[in-house]
Amino acid sequence: MKKKSLICVAVMVAVFLVLSPFAEAQQSEEERTGKIILGGGLGLMADTPDGTAFALGLSGDYYLTQGFSVGPLLQMGFTGDLFQLGLTVQAKYTFDIEQIPALKPYIEGGVGFIYANMDGRLWRDEDDVSILFPLGFGVEYRLTKSLSLDTKFLFNFTDLDVRDEEFFFTWLVGVRYRF
Repeated sequence: MKKKSLICVAVMVAVFLVLSPFAEAQQSEEERTGKIILGGGLGLMADTPDGTAFALGLSGDYYLTQGFSVGPLLQMGFTGDLFQLGLTVQAKYTFDIEQIPALKPYIEGGVGFIYANMDGRLWRDEDDVSILFPLGFGVEYRLTKSLSLDTKFLFNFTDLDVRDEEFFFTWLVGVRYRF
């Protein structure tokens, strides 16, 4: 798990360093402070206790400043034998790129809990609840003033006792709606 953690941190630092020079200095054509953005996406979870799973994600962001937001993230994974549900509180930093104002890359991290069920029956031998640390990055592309396309990659660290799960990867593609 240490090697995966180091790789994840290295990727996050690299993304931050690459995007930082292009980030606009707290100015944007749109004001996000005090705004709520809700999102949802579909995708895949890789390296789960039952292999690759179908993923569903729901998120919300409340912008405390122009670039910094906090909010919930719900991740669900499904296979024939697995149901996985993770709920975390995420902190996110969104970059404004002056040259491409519709493109909004971001990095995020959070903490919460995950429940995994392997046998389809609640609270049996193959169930567990554990802590969950998702770290990730993504990009949002604004289509209209209130609607955006979104994709995110999440590196999820956990300590589930369901087949000794310590790490899984989530990729989601979806939409975000700005209120």
